[in-house]
Amino acid sequence: MLFALTDFLVVIGCGLGIWRIWPHRRKGDVRMVRLGLAFVGLAALIGAVRFASGQVNELAQMHSLASTFAGAAGMVLIALGLAWEAFPIKLAPGIGRYLRVGIPVVTLGMMAWPGSEDILALMPKLALLLGLAASIALLVHRRFQTGLIWLGAWLFLGFISMAIGGSREATTFGIANWHVYHTLLALWAVVAGEAMRRLIARRA
Repeated sequence: MLFALTDFLVVIGCGLGIWRIWPHRRKGDVRMVRLGLAFVGLAALIGAVRFASGQVNELAQMHSLASTFAGAAGMVLIALGLAWEAFPIKLAPGIGRYLRVGIPVVTLGMMAWPGSEDILALMPKLALLLGLAASIALLVHRRFQTGLIWLGAWLFLGFISMAIGGSREATTFGIANWHVYHTLLALWAVVAGEAMRRLIARRA
């Protein structure tokens, strides 16, 4: 049951992150971040149902696929949403919509195509690098508060992914890394939503 609870913490964290940016939901960059958080939350919801219902083995593959999709498409969308705001690049009308649809579709295609595992595994790392670059761009443009929050959030995500993400079956201080990782990921989702809200509010 504890596995279900910590997965559900991620659902709550993503929900709070989306709630923080909901007033700005019509903006293209916010839509990207919102969709990315929704994918992460959906994967966690499947995990919560998997463990709460006792269908640990039956839903294992679905949970694994959803987590892979969220880590690839979800994180890339969040990083792109931030980059759209951080870099002074004017996108043609409709480009954001194509990206919001295209990235998930391409990700699903790669998941169905044998031999794409390495590319899928690379996507979260690319998202992290893009997020860090966009955060630094905010600092360069003297948007210090939001730049520091985003920079801290991406560094935090990178740290927990490297330190805990690859060894979730192990324990830290007697607590399974699975629970530690999901609790910290839930916190990251809230911070990401709040950081995006502040970024958009300052622009407005």
